[in-house]
Amino acid sequence: MNVKKLIAAVAVFAAAGSAFAQQTEFVAPDAGFKSTLTRAEVRQDLAQAASQDNIAQHQHDGQDTVYAAGTRSRQEVKGEAIQSASSRHYGDVNDTYFGG
Repeated sequence: MNVKKLIAAVAVFAAAGSAFAQQTEFVAPDAGFKSTLTRAEVRQDLAQAASQDNIAQHQHDGQDTVYAAGTRSRQEVKGEAIQSASSRHYGDVNDTYFGG
């Protein structure tokens, strides 16, 4: 009798465990997507649609279409980042904020 209960319990737990199974590997929804437009073209289309009131959602959603213009080149910014990373002093390893 105990063996039957044990087998039944194992079967129930196996069925319950498979009900909670999840996909083990994340696959991005846009993994195979290749854009035909540049970022500048998309921004231009968005600005044009906004000026013609062709955007469906008019409330503020936190994604403004105003972008700050940079004054430095990409190479200057990369050079500054490399210089900053190479000259960074991490401090004592026993410090609470070590590496942060």
